[in-house]
Amino acid sequence: MTITIYDVAHKAGVSISTVSRVLNNNPNVLEDTRQKVLKVIQEMQFKPNPIARGLVVKQTNLIEVFFSWAGPQFSIQSDWYMKLLDGINEVVEQEHYGLLINTIAGVFAPQAVYRKVYNNAVDGVLMVSPYLPEAELHQVFQGRSPIVLIGYRTEDPRIDYVDSDNANAVEQVVDHFVSQGHRKIACVSGQVKTSRNAADRFQGFQEGMKKNGLAVPAEYVVEGNFLRESGVEAMKQLLALPERPTAVFASNDLMALGAWDAVSAAGLQVGEDIALAGFDDIPEASTPPYSLTTMGQDYRTISVEAARMLIEKISHPDHWKPRHVLVPTQLIVRLSSGSREKES
Repeated sequence: MTITIYDVAHKAGVSISTVSRVLNNNPNVLEDTRQKVLKVIQEMQFKPNPIARGLVVKQTNLIEVFFSWAGPQFSIQSDWYMKLLDGINEVVEQEHYGLLINTIAGVFAPQAVYRKVYNNAVDGVLMVSPYLPEAELHQVFQGRSPIVLIGYRTEDPRIDYVDSDNANAVEQVVDHFVSQGHRKIACVSGQVKTSRNAADRFQGFQEGMKKNGLAVPAEYVVEGNFLRESGVEAMKQLLALPERPTAVFASNDLMALGAWDAVSAAGLQVGEDIALAGFDDIPEASTPPYSLTTMGQDYRTISVEAARMLIEKISHPDHWKPRHVLVPTQLIVRLSSGSREKES
């Protein structure tokens, strides 16, 4: 017969809440009572059922990490996915939590995100780069579990997030292009209406151009979708202009590599005929024939900081003050940005 927490409480002559406090190392238990309960647990060889225990103490010791993906299906081979998951998992193990991974891909409605996020009994949720307008994201935050955003910066002071300093990062890319003599600089952005990362990176591009006294013609801005194919199509469009740009920033490395392929297919040389830069520093960015100038994100700091933040938020809900963390990036200069004489 299965031994339950009720059996332990009955034999020890205490309430089930007292047994729960002992199981969870709660300090609000007299030492004599604690030892008595532990003795009964050992004698009865009681092993707590994690689901039943969660119902009693209203805590599952389980954290959900929710990944959204712009493509038709989620790719577990993504470098940023693995690096983020590695940092999250390290903290979760240290704090004796379990980890549940949830994903959604393609075109999805806010209601679908809400259903997936709250379909599981968890103590808190780490949401990675949600592809949702901020107004709709707020609907998700009205749910029952604490949430910390990863890879998303919000204007709402009540929402916790950890993200790269995207705008400042892209300003550095523009400065680098200008230092190499470029003045005709184009941008292949992400979906600025649904991705805050894309919006922040495009904002950084505009601010960098303005700071350097450079205009941004409308035809020099092409929106992609963070997938490689959209980088190919965007670069074809830019190369077809009567006065094509001499340098192009793409909002992520996949689009930048697609742009590289389009430049090569046109019989031009990346780094000589046209300069390129991306964002993320994925492994392929430095794998021949590619040598892509890019912005490296500190995924480890981002993921570790966010996981620790969430666990602290779970542990101290009544005294929590929202936190907003922007993690610095690193400009990694490779052959794609080249060098050239300054234009007149």
